Amino acid sequence: MKTLLITLVLFCLLFTTSCKKGGCIEHEKWACELIDINPNYYYPVCDCEGNTYQNEAVIQCLEGKTKYKKGKCK
Repeated sequence: MKTLLITLVLFCLLFTTSCKKGGCIEHEKWACELIDINPNYYYPVCDCEGNTYQNEAVIQCLEGKTKYKKGKCK
């Protein structure tokens, strides 16, 4: 029981510290050849390192990232 509790605590710590800014979640990868990548469409998203991108298409298709949160970085 004690080992299970320690394992659970370590897993939770690993999971919650996987992104520096927190709040990042893994999004489903889009088929980039099927969507219009328009960097002028502004609906900001924030990656785990604290960089803001114009929209989800830009972060996924041009940067190759699927772990981010919606909205500007703080």
